Amino acid sequence: MRESALKRIVLGILLLAAAGCGRNRFDYIDIAASEKALKGLEAGFVAVPDSISGGKAAFLLEQGLPVADVLVFRGETGDCLFPDPALPFGYACETIGTDVLLDSLHLKAGRLYTDGGLNGRILYLQDGRMSLKVLNKIAELAAGGAFIGGVKPSQCLPIDDDAAFQRTVEKVWLSGNVMSGRTVGSILKAAGVKPDVKTKADSLFFQHRHLPDVEIYRICNLGTYSGPVKVRFRVRGRQPFQWNPDTGVITPVSYKLKKRSTRVTFNTVPGDDTFLVFASFAEKKKLKIK
Repeated sequence: MRESALKRIVLGILLLAAAGCGRNRFDYIDIAASEKALKGLEAGFVAVPDSISGGKAAFLLEQGLPVADVLVFRGETGDCLFPDPALPFGYACETIGTDVLLDSLHLKAGRLYTDGGLNGRILYLQDGRMSLKVLNKIAELAAGGAFIGGVKPSQCLPIDDDAAFQRTVEKVWLSGNVMSGRTVGSILKAAGVKPDVKTKADSLFFQHRHLPDVEIYRICNLGTYSGPVKVRFRVRGRQPFQWNPDTGVITPVSYKLKKRSTRVTFNTVPGDDTFLVFASFAEKKKLKIK
């Protein structure tokens, strides 16, 4: 192994040890894998022809899986249109269907995972009507410690299982990690989930895609603010670079590594649509770009 590579690995271990333990599934950094993933991503990004309007942005948004803190189950019947729950800024949700809930969703180290890799911290229920089979799966997850919110089940489908249904509901809804009647924000706080993105700028919109060894954030300025903006991302130990989807230019940005996050400073203008990509191991705890 080359001396420089060994030095970076040692630095990475020391940096993450100094940062302390936290609820962050992106802590461990495999430097070689990160560099390989970044190289492949850059090649694909550059290869998108400039003549395709929005092509580079679309390419980045097709990578990996969306990052969600809340998995929303809209119900089994499909006869009601439910809006997404009102999440505080900095969090995101994804919808799962009945098949995924029953056959794929499982609990691992406090997080809910699907076989395809989608995961979240909270299961949020939007329809109180459900089968005993679905209720039993929810009970299984709750017993394992999963945080569950939204409406309390109230109607069994079909009605002939109602007695067993009601007994299960009353048992499960006595658990401290099952929290009907509370806002999503309060449940996230109870679960100890920190915002994925945090900033004082109230006009920013974000999307987050996760690949093994790479985090991709899309940041849009939907307001009138122009100038430098500070944004804290729930990523540790990785150096951010700004990827311009219009010009294809990739540039370093100012950053400072925090205990459980990374604060990035970059310039924005109204209507700005840019990407922050975290992949490379951050050899410095902070960097200031003038």
